[in-house]
Amino acid sequence: MIHPSAIEIIRNIEATLVDIVEPAVQTTTARSALATIGHLLRHVALRIEDEGQLLTDDIAALKLLLNDLAVYIASTGDTARAREIGTAMSAAEPPAGRYPSIQILATQAAALRAVMQDILAYLQTQRDARRGEADYLAARAAIRAYLTADVLMEARLIHPAFEDKGPRR
Repeated sequence: MIHPSAIEIIRNIEATLVDIVEPAVQTTTARSALATIGHLLRHVALRIEDEGQLLTDDIAALKLLLNDLAVYIASTGDTARAREIGTAMSAAEPPAGRYPSIQILATQAAALRAVMQDILAYLQTQRDARRGEADYLAARAAIRAYLTADVLMEARLIHPAFEDKGPRR
């Protein structure tokens, strides 16, 4: 393990800015910039600690959702589109044997989200024809539930870094 850790380095930078630099700063603009830097340092620290797990959880949720949506779409008779979903999910898999870095996880999650967005766009074209069908409504509700959970999950990386920490620019 490399010492100090990345989190320790970031916290040390923030403490140095607060204890040494901030008392010497005279202008409102400079103080605002310093506060913004503090917010961003806390945000980066949170991302280092939590982003990998959040992306891993997001990918798992997306895979479940996409599998369910593929089953639904196949049940409507559109087996070609259902196969395309499976193909796109396979293409999104990270390289085998590589440590799943944050960038690799983020790329995989983005690719899976793009598949989900394509499905949502397709389902929206089916609104008039399928609006009374329970399975159609359930598929749309599942997408909304995922999107809601995704926004709340991302807030875990933002809210603690910025809330009650002074002004932001």
